Amino acid sequence: MEEIATPGITRKPGLRSGRPCIEGTGIRVTDIVIAERFGECARDEIPDEFGITREQVAAAFNYYENNTANIDADIQRQFDNFDRLAKAGYGRPEVKILS
Repeated sequence: MEEIATPGITRKPGLRSGRPCIEGTGIRVTDIVIAERFGECARDEIPDEFGITREQVAAAFNYYENNTANIDADIQRQFDNFDRLAKAGYGRPEVKILS
C-alpha cells in the first residue's frame, strides 16, 4: 500500500519504529486514532490529553484519512502483538510487587 504524505506528519527510522508521528513529537498517528476510536478521548479532548495543538490533531486525522488501510493494519498488528505477549506472560504481574 502506498503512503500518502501529509503536512505535519513525519516518519523517521529511529523514531517509534519508523511509524508516522506528529512532527516534532514522538506521538504516533496510531496513538491519536486509538485514543478516539476506542473511547479514551473525544477528538476535542485529544490536544489537552496529549499536550499537542488542535492543528496537530487535525494533521494526524488527515494522515489517517489518506492512509486508513495502512494505519488500521498497524493498529491490528499492535493489538495482536499485545495479545501474544500477554498470553506468554508479559505485562502486568498477577502478584503485587509493592505492598
